[in-house]
Amino acid sequence: MTLWYLARAAGVMALVLFTLAACLGLLAAGGRRPEQRFWLQYVHRSASVTGLVLLAAHVIAVLTDGHVDIGASVLVLPFTSGYRPFAVFVGVLALYGVVLAAVVGAARGRLARSEAFTKHWRTIHVAAAVGWLLSIGHSLLAGTDRGTPWMLAITLGCLAAVATSASVRLKRHADRSGTPLNLARAGRSR
Repeated sequence: MTLWYLARAAGVMALVLFTLAACLGLLAAGGRRPEQRFWLQYVHRSASVTGLVLLAAHVIAVLTDGHVDIGASVLVLPFTSGYRPFAVFVGVLALYGVVLAAVVGAARGRLARSEAFTKHWRTIHVAAAVGWLLSIGHSLLAGTDRGTPWMLAITLGCLAAVATSASVRLKRHADRSGTPLNLARAGRSR
């Protein structure tokens, strides 16, 4: 039973840390002083790495727990889990998205010299957002605590935090696009 408790705690904390990383990533973009942006990105990356460690603990604990019918095959063969196959499959897709973004993010410094990579970085980084959204779905479908008030509050709080951060970023972008300099760049005037 200890592994099951570890799996649950690590999964919930990974979701919270990935939510923090998503919020900071959204808020760090554009319109900030360099030192603010540096610290927001630093904490964004730190939360992401800590979330990845907790995600690894979650996956390892689930796979090694003898009380649950989930084998390592679920990582490559969809719907092979004996426990809520669709929910586990959603979790595996979330894992793929987050790990893809982490691997590409870790190599970003080396790849930044490539103009093609620089153009496509944000598109590739969307995998993290998709992974985060799928992890919300996984928590709502798979967890043994998914219907408890405290878990619903955590999940809805994560959704609200990212939605609020996204709206702040969109508002900041809209405010910047109406400045005289940006209007001149676009060939329009006020």
